[in-house]
Amino acid sequence: MIRLLALGLTLVTPLAFAAASPAQTLLAEMAQASKGLDYQGRFLYQFGAEVSTMEVRHAVFDGEEYQRLTHLDGRLVEVLRLGDELVALHPNGTLTRITDGGTDLLTFRDRLSSSIPDQYNVLVDGDGRVAGRAATRMRVAPLDNHRYGYRLWIDDESYLMLKSEMVDAGGMALERVEFVTLNLDPALNRADFQVPKVLSERALENVPASQSDRVRVQASWLPGGFEAVDRDWRRVGEQRAPVAAQSFSDGLATFTVFVEAVDTEQVEEGVSRVGPTVAISRHLDVAGQSYLVSLIGEIPQPTAERVMQAVRLSPAPAR
Repeated sequence: MIRLLALGLTLVTPLAFAAASPAQTLLAEMAQASKGLDYQGRFLYQFGAEVSTMEVRHAVFDGEEYQRLTHLDGRLVEVLRLGDELVALHPNGTLTRITDGGTDLLTFRDRLSSSIPDQYNVLVDGDGRVAGRAATRMRVAPLDNHRYGYRLWIDDESYLMLKSEMVDAGGMALERVEFVTLNLDPALNRADFQVPKVLSERALENVPASQSDRVRVQASWLPGGFEAVDRDWRRVGEQRAPVAAQSFSDGLATFTVFVEAVDTEQVEEGVSRVGPTVAISRHLDVAGQSYLVSLIGEIPQPTAERVMQAVRLSPAPAR
């Protein structure tokens, strides 16, 4: 569930191609199709060594996107996008709401709807076939070692992305999303996106700046093209202290630095990696307060470790 919620809580930006190449034109068509078409299908999601089967339903009602992602194996987990709201249904019968826009496993399509950053080269790479449908293969190749590359398969009829792979420098797929069935005329209605009754509900709430703006996150080194983007404070439940979240992006790859005030005995430092996602945690003290600083994102581990070494915390200016 953390994986579903963390993958790209990003804003969708409009297309900005000046003199579009054939590859960029195809990406523009894909972005429009993924947001504007009604469709239903099943796909395989491979993350590291784990493989899951999922179902997606997508429709547009009154100009707003609705989407339902459902795990078909293991415990029942669902994520619903209802306009600007993201709803996560947990196996224990509880629900979490996130307002102000959230995305999902397929958010990569939306990130490709803006101009490709200078740190990548994008090109058409021939023909292919996915889920019994003719497709065009594409490559998005990084120009340095600080980010991963991608392989894409775009449906020739609908322009939907039928398959995507995140690949390392050696071309090994670290993450894969691949449709196995696709229905472009699913006759969906609002009832298909109805939120079921749950045992309890909570919300990831915005915290007023007066309560939360106690520390600032700065990175004295970032890979070329990366810059600070969304900055937020959230609290889960009334008993939890606010958690700072500062995201960084090159326009395609994204990672986030989380900062939470803790007691010194609660600090657990370490590094872990699952598929393309790396997580690094370490302890910092600022003005007598201990903080657990965590970096989570889809960047190579050496790059993440270098970023973390350059992360600095400072007290927020007095108001």
